Amino acid sequence: MKLQNTQLLTFINLFTFIIFVSMYHFYIHNSLEKIFSQVYFEYDKVKRPLPKCKSGDNSSLLGCIGMPSGHAETSSVFSFLLYFYKIIPLWVCLLIIFIVSTQRIISYKHTLLQVVVGAALGFIYAIIYKKFTLGFIIVLIIGLLLTVLSIHKIDRQVYGPIPSWVDKSMYDSIKKKQCSPFYIKVGTIYCNALLQKRSFISWNELEKYLDKMIDKINNSEIKYDAVVGIKTGGAIISDYISLKLGLPNYKIKLTREEYNCDKKSSDTLDDIIKKNLTKVKGEYTICESIDDNLEGKNIILVDELVSTGKTMEESYNYLKQQKYVHIIYPTCIGFYKSKYKGSLHINNILNETVFIWPWGYDN
Repeated sequence: MKLQNTQLLTFINLFTFIIFVSMYHFYIHNSLEKIFSQVYFEYDKVKRPLPKCKSGDNSSLLGCIGMPSGHAETSSVFSFLLYFYKIIPLWVCLLIIFIVSTQRIISYKHTLLQVVVGAALGFIYAIIYKKFTLGFIIVLIIGLLLTVLSIHKIDRQVYGPIPSWVDKSMYDSIKKKQCSPFYIKVGTIYCNALLQKRSFISWNELEKYLDKMIDKINNSEIKYDAVVGIKTGGAIISDYISLKLGLPNYKIKLTREEYNCDKKSSDTLDDIIKKNLTKVKGEYTICESIDDNLEGKNIILVDELVSTGKTMEESYNYLKQQKYVHIIYPTCIGFYKSKYKGSLHINNILNETVFIWPWGYDN
């Protein structure tokens, strides 16, 4: 009886381990592989065959990256480990992988190459888990290596030339954001591995989105008197909008009260967690205001990203209640609709959050 109990406990522990590593591959490791593919290869070579992914506008969306197939990789890890530990025969192992891979191909979720690469990687990882006592640690190190290589490639663009349309008064803020601590960069990549949103937008991509934003502003058929950008990201892109529309440009700055108008790089990861993984909004305070009289003016209020909407709403209230603005047009590039619980109508370009902007990680 004791022998049977011991065997049962061993089986339960083994099966739990196989489930655990399979879930890790599906939800984290495969996403790290996709981020690596996204930054190192041309979009057309790694995109999914889904209709929504055919447009180059979605090249920054991690959900449109299919190399390697996460389903094929995970099913391969799961099935080969069951086979290696003699829980299922080889033909059942291969049948599971074949069924999953075929379903991904015929449903146009992945290409043949993507499922082949995914299944091959899953086989290699299964061997690592079986052959090495610290196999999971080895896989974690591989994931970290993929992250570091992705950061290296992204940083080459982040540290690149700043467009001439960016106001020089923003250069110091941009330089500061470019120098985010390494753990912030790693944390940002892993957060997006979990959420699978847009990893990085370049200056060129940003300008295309801003042109679309300007078209929407012009189509509103309202005569605007000025642009107000919310620091830092909104203040940077407001330079482009004010230049194109020939309008005065103002900048305001808000931060959470706990930062006391002195937000540090170390606070960035805390912000990402609060905005994306929890429902905590916090309280905000105006750190830099506008001196000019805006009473009765029509204003374009700009931010780069709206998630909980707290910053946009506080800025809107400030302009209405303290500057006595008449009409406000709230707009942004990225709008994380599932997180937004406010009442404002936000005019946005992308229905996604963005983790890394061309000026850096610290947003």
